[in-house]
Amino acid sequence: GGGMGKTTLLKKINNKLGKALGDYVVIWISVDGQLELGKIQDQIAKQINLFDESSWTSKSFEEKASCIHKVLSRRKFVLLLDDIWERVDFIKAGVPHPNLENKSKVVFTTRLVEVCGHMEADEQFKVECWTEEEGLELLRSTVGDRTLESHHEIPELARILAKECGGLPLAL
Repeated sequence: GGGMGKTTLLKKINNKLGKALGDYVVIWISVDGQLELGKIQDQIAKQINLFDESSWTSKSFEEKASCIHKVLSRRKFVLLLDDIWERVDFIKAGVPHPNLENKSKVVFTTRLVEVCGHMEADEQFKVECWTEEEGLELLRSTVGDRTLESHHEIPELARILAKECGGLPLAL
């Protein structure tokens, strides 16, 4: 897929969040346009240690969804979907609905603004070029103040964000 900037950006968020958010499980999924929920389930499973070749692959779609749901509903998670071209029904794949109670988030990049509408994105950021403050503000609104204060590498990430961006739409 194109959109190097967005992917690099998400990867950096992913790596930093992975380290910073100890109690969060961070799941990175590269969709790259071609959308197949089964593949998305496999990518999720690998990252939450469900993917045990023999038993996992023999499960039905519904069984996989319920396994994923069981694990993720007990955790705070950030699901990063990179480069989606259409609405992703992550709920159907087994991902619990992110809400205030579980403090989970779904973050995705897309080049198509209408996807944001289909995904019911809370906030759409048409990132022209972020300043450091904007990057920081964005992260603060995503992960909360306390997380930011306890992890001094996050402001550093905001600086990287500011450098990386060249007019990419990003939704959180």
